[in-house]
Amino acid sequence: MKTLILAGGKGTRLWPLSRELMPKQFIKIFDSMSLFQKTIQRALIYSKPEEVFIVANREYKFRILDDLKDLEVEIPEENVYLEPQTKSTLPAIYWVLRANPGKFAILPSDHIIEVNEEYRKAFKAAERLSENFLVTFGIRPTKPHTGYGYIKPGRGLGDGFIVDEFKEKPDL
Repeated sequence: MKTLILAGGKGTRLWPLSRELMPKQFIKIFDSMSLFQKTIQRALIYSKPEEVFIVANREYKFRILDDLKDLEVEIPEENVYLEPQTKSTLPAIYWVLRANPGKFAILPSDHIIEVNEEYRKAFKAAERLSENFLVTFGIRPTKPHTGYGYIKPGRGLGDGFIVDEFKEKPDL
């Protein structure tokens, strides 16, 4: 399976730690690796380096290349798509997938995700379901939050659920 890593976010919600030219995905927050580097490592569990694609704002080119060099990972330079103009998530995904047909896992680079047995099991289940469905991950919310959208699950489907509805970020 190919992987597309979304690395174009500005990280404004983590200000003042992150800034426009140093967004949260490139900050070494928890240990010696950035969230972007941790995302690369997650991608390499299920994809070969040549199957990993990255899309980001062109202003992040050298941060991306430096983080890859620090990891000693050889992702082909032609797999790094640098947006000439930031449009938003969907156009960035479309740009890469249009040029590289196939099945993709799409990973945001600014999430904190622990790779454990539960993660591996969920990813494998998603890979099976992706033969016939578009798959998305979600977690059960503990309280309403204006920073997150919500997925309303419908009927069960193997190890997952049919999405009944997507709820946009609530107003409190």
